[in-house]
Amino acid sequence: MNFQTLNDVLTFAIRKESDARELYLMFRDMVKDPGARSLLNELADQELGHKNLLEKALQDQAIDRIGGKEVIDLHLSDHMVAEEVGPNSNARDIILFAMKMEQASYNLYLTLLENYRGTALEGVLSRLAQEELKHKETLEREYDEHFMQWM
Repeated sequence: MNFQTLNDVLTFAIRKESDARELYLMFRDMVKDPGARSLLNELADQELGHKNLLEKALQDQAIDRIGGKEVIDLHLSDHMVAEEVGPNSNARDIILFAMKMEQASYNLYLTLLENYRGTALEGVLSRLAQEELKHKETLEREYDEHFMQWM
């Protein structure tokens, strides 16, 4: 991937967030468990929020509005294996899958950040990576609260 402008990066990020939303919606329509369906709907809404934020930043060139709060990576999901999402997936399966997706998105933005360090894109890529890490942190906290007691 080689982006020439800030607009190229934002357009790529918008498409990535839109694709993630569509994936969550597809899984929502596939699973039977009501809790998993609800969680997938929430995740899809979060991705829509990211997409809207990025579209606004693209329109206004207002990149400084993305991110803000320091994020902590709990590394909870780093050593877990996520199963494929299917009709019988439950909320635990969905959270684990989503944690892995957020980690992959974070890693992607870190890779892009390394490629564009020292350029005008550095700030936006850093903020996008932090946004993905923030979502992973939220999911890991949910997983810890609801499922770690069983381990």
